[in-house]
Amino acid sequence: MKVLVTGGTGFIGSHLVDLLVENGHEVRLLSRKAEMPGRWKGKCVKVLPGDLRHPETVVDAMTGADVVFHIGEIKNTTNARAKQNAELVRKMVAGLGNAGVRRFVFVSSLTVAGIPSASPADERTGPAFKLNDQYTAYKAAAEEIIRSAPSPVEHMILRPGIVYGPGSRYLGSMLRLVKQAGPIGIPFFNSGRSIAPFIHVTDLARALYLAGVKAEVKNETFNITDGMDRTWQDFLFAIGRAYGRSVRILPLPALLFRVPAVFVDLFAGFLGFAPDMGHYIDYLSRNIYFGNNKARTLLDWEPQMTDLDAAVRKMTEWYAGNKKTDI
Repeated sequence: MKVLVTGGTGFIGSHLVDLLVENGHEVRLLSRKAEMPGRWKGKCVKVLPGDLRHPETVVDAMTGADVVFHIGEIKNTTNARAKQNAELVRKMVAGLGNAGVRRFVFVSSLTVAGIPSASPADERTGPAFKLNDQYTAYKAAAEEIIRSAPSPVEHMILRPGIVYGPGSRYLGSMLRLVKQAGPIGIPFFNSGRSIAPFIHVTDLARALYLAGVKAEVKNETFNITDGMDRTWQDFLFAIGRAYGRSVRILPLPALLFRVPAVFVDLFAGFLGFAPDMGHYIDYLSRNIYFGNNKARTLLDWEPQMTDLDAAVRKMTEWYAGNKKTDI
């Protein structure tokens, strides 16, 4: 199978490319850099020049691909960038048929589902509260573009929760913050006792891979989480244990008007940019518990990184040995 991966040299995409290569698929990487990443030299991987800011280069790169995995995005820090990302999806979807693509796999976000009205929630659960930020707006708009496209091309939409694991250029700074500030105190809403929808990057990569290759399943949307009722406190304490440090959490009231900069920096490690915390206060202070039965049933997928301490320890070890995260 011939595949095109946008964002293939990034945090999530690189793990997907590893799986595609291991399973004998021909991979094309859309990249602004012409050189082949070292880990894939000699493999069935080809670098195609392209830039997400120039949609025509992306559409050209799709020609001849059986499946397109759209993981990359323009750094989503403003409403203007969010609109650029949505317009890119629109142009890609419009060009799928002419390019000969049979399936389009898109990485959305679980924030599109909002704060669920029931717990545990699934893909049919309506929101009790919707987020209103540019990142979520882009993902929601892209989902609607994909679903409403007249093209007969199949689609698969995956909504991952909070993605962690080795390889992110942003998570390293978050780990350092917890390591250094943990014993002093890290401010967090609800003392970090709210359930959060975590997913390890390798488990997400396998879900993406299956979404691309399982021909009998099509035109579906999946929530991708580990399905565990883990809290932010569980996650932060696991990081502390990996470093042999205690972690103290300083409770923040959910109605606090000003959010400490250290907290914004902490959460930015997952998004890659400092978000408008006004939109995320409710999200972080309430239980966000999504099951994964649909992905288990239709994709024959299940998370393998279920030991949080082991997964976090491997993540911290990787960052200790990789001062830079370039592939």
